[in-house]
Formats: sequence, structure tokens, C-alpha cells
Amino acid sequence: MDYVAGTKDMPIMSIVESTKLAFMKLLENRRSDIEGHPQKTFKFGETDRHQLDVYYPDPAAVSADRTVPVLFFIYGGGFVAGDRKYKAPLDLGYANLGTFFAKRGILTVIPDYRLFPNVVYPAPVEDVRDAIAWLLANAHTVASSPASTIPASSPLSSVFVLGHSAGANHIASLYLSPTLLPLDSPVRAATRGLVPQGGPYVFDFAAPEGSLPPGIVDVYYGSQAQAQARMPLALLKAGSEELVRGLPEFFVLKSAMEPALVDKGNDAFVQALEGRTGRKVKYEVMRGHNHFSPHWALMSGEGEEWGEDVAAWINAKV
Repeated sequence: MDYVAGTKDMPIMSIVESTKLAFMKLLENRRSDIEGHPQKTFKFGETDRHQLDVYYPDPAAVSADRTVPVLFFIYGGGFVAGDRKYKAPLDLGYANLGTFFAKRGILTVIPDYRLFPNVVYPAPVEDVRDAIAWLLANAHTVASSPASTIPASSPLSSVFVLGHSAGANHIASLYLSPTLLPLDSPVRAATRGLVPQGGPYVFDFAAPEGSLPPGIVDVYYGSQAQAQARMPLALLKAGSEELVRGLPEFFVLKSAMEPALVDKGNDAFVQALEGRTGRKVKYEVMRGHNHFSPHWALMSGEGEEWGEDVAAWINAKV
């Protein structure tokens, strides 16, 4: 792809804006498709950060005798940034993702969550949990909206969760923490699969390359020691047999040009996940992509292969 910059050695923030702007040029060609797709905003909590956008599936991809899968997308932003919809001139960002998966028969949900430094761990993880719980408890409201393309009787009970970067950290932290998501939780029972992408599962305070700026991770978790104990890889290794046995199926993704620490951390997380579960984990590299480009590629015609793979994986499990 000519639109993706970056190597494993480049500082992660040096490629953010150039990547987004390059894909926006392509997404402009699909603006009417993206903006015209049926969608609805709901509030799942008390603050302005407790809102979610629902992208309804293409009617042609929905059948009355088939359960409609639900995909939650939890964006990243280094724990400090992120919105379910970008502002102009990047205003098609994430709406493109919602539309892409909705066109493939998947009801797609993009929630906001509270950010550091306004909150610390585990508040953002709890927001992710509460967004999923809200949808499960309010499925009829979502399905009966005037914007809806699905039967009002649709159970919306097959949940998949896709998370990128800090979002991948949040979903891994949620499902690996029985205190945040009890083993008998309806959210856990409804979740069929997790799709973390380019997640920071490991924190190495002695290796700053590719990591977050100093003063974020340790303060977010409370201290460096707390961060080490609560990072997803540590939670996975410390998890009970009952917890590990009940984990949803994973489809782990990383970009070809991830920062070195993220790249190695994904390998270590998958290795540990296979060791704990005793089964092979679906693990793929998003070819041609840097850390930021996969989600901006959807609906652009460039680099969408990973999205097709995820959509097929989800639809095969419903």
C-alpha cells in the first residue's frame, strides 16, 4: 500500500497524522455510503463519555432465521485520547469501520469510555463492560429503533469484541479480571470471541522505545509495580484454571509495522494464551499496515483484507 508509512524503528506518534490523512483522501470517495448508513446513538451511562453508536447491518445481509452477531469496537489512544467519531477533517474515522462491518451483516457498536487523567484503572475497563451490559439489557430498544434494520425480536446475544491498542488492553484486562467481570456475568456468557489488535500486553519501563510517554502507565495503574501486576500478560499467567477454561475464543492481530515492544508483547501474549488454554490461537499479521492504519483502511479499498477475515470469522461462529 502506498498510503502506509512506518517501520518497526519509527516513533509511533510520528506516523499518526500522515496515516489518517492519507486514508481520508480515499474515504472521501465513500462519504455518502458511510454517512448514509443506518446508525443511532444511545447513552449507556451518566456522562458524555457514556455514549455509543450502533451501526445497523445491511438488510440484504440479515435473514429472519439467523442470529445477528454484535461486534463492539473499542478504539485505542494511549489511554489518554480517543472518540467514537472523529471531528473534521477526519470525520469519517471509525464511522468507516462501523459501516464496513455492518455491510457484512454485523451489528456494530462503538462506545466511548472515560480517559486518563480524568479517571484511572479500572474505570475505562468498567466502561467497556457497562457498554456491553447495557446493550444486552436493552436489545429490544436497540432493535426497535426507527433506524433499525433487524427484527425487533432479535436477541442480539452473540457478542464479539474488537479492540485496538489501548482498547485491546482494555478488553484483555476485562476478560482476564474476575473481579471486574465475574465468571457468571451475562457479558461473559454472551461473548463468543475477542479480537485484540496491536495491544500493549506488556510494560517494560526500562525499554521506552514504542511505549507510552513516562508518567502515563504507572500513574494510570497506580505505580510501576501495580502496572506490572495488572498488565494483561500478568493477569493471564495468574488467572485461575476456571477463568482460563471459560475464556472466549481469541483471534489476535498485529500490524506488520508495529513498534518493537508491541510486536514482541503480542507474540508473548499469544504464546502464554496457547500455553494456558492448551489450544492453538488464531494469530495473524495485518500485512502492509502500521500501528494506526488498519481501521482507517476499511471502506477505502486499500488494506481491507484483515477486516474481511474478521467478518468471516464472526459470521462463521453465529
